[in-house]
Amino acid sequence: MPAETAFQNLFRHPYIQNFNPYSKAVFADLAACHTAAKGYHLSRCDRQECGNLSHSYHCCGNRHCPNCGSMRRDAWIESRMDELLPTAYYHMVFTLPHELNPLIMGNRSKLFDLLFLAASQTLLKHARMPEYLGAEPGITMVLHTWGQDLSFHPHVHCIVSAGGFDGHRWIEPKRKNNRFLFPEKSMAKMYKAMFMEGLEKDSSITWFGDKNSILKAIRFKKWNVYAKAPFGSPD
Repeated sequence: MPAETAFQNLFRHPYIQNFNPYSKAVFADLAACHTAAKGYHLSRCDRQECGNLSHSYHCCGNRHCPNCGSMRRDAWIESRMDELLPTAYYHMVFTLPHELNPLIMGNRSKLFDLLFLAASQTLLKHARMPEYLGAEPGITMVLHTWGQDLSFHPHVHCIVSAGGFDGHRWIEPKRKNNRFLFPEKSMAKMYKAMFMEGLEKDSSITWFGDKNSILKAIRFKKWNVYAKAPFGSPD
């Protein structure tokens, strides 16, 4: 059995049938990658004396695929490199309380959008404060839906420029020691308030469990915003 076929058979394990629909669809793509299930195109040598035919099976294009995902990742990184600004960059992470996991699983699109909105607005509002920067920074955000132990753990990673543009000119970073960009406690408080406001106002969200109990559990809990020192270089 070819190594590629043996590898793809891992994605056909019977236990996968217990996964959620999204995960099952991902594994189905990975199992079918570069096989007839994804179709193929036929190439013929244009030399009359040859005329050899070659079948090229299509890839799945799934971002989770070890083959397809790496190419898309490299292209994405190259595009981001073109956007780098001549300043330091900070790494920040906005997480959600685990009590919200069932709710997020049932409302992925809505709550992931709300996560991005609350995190980005927290960063932008702090950046516009004169005492912190007084300008709009460059922000790149990436969603992660798993933790280090591969459990469901939605959070968003943010790469934030230390300097920014105030609409007229470039504003240099105000914190020359580069220990932090904005205070973690201030960001966590604003992020929590904005997310909860959006959560309570959206009547289209499908609740799993008692809504009041869930809101009470997360309202009196500390929300985590992690802010690291700048990277060694923008690259």
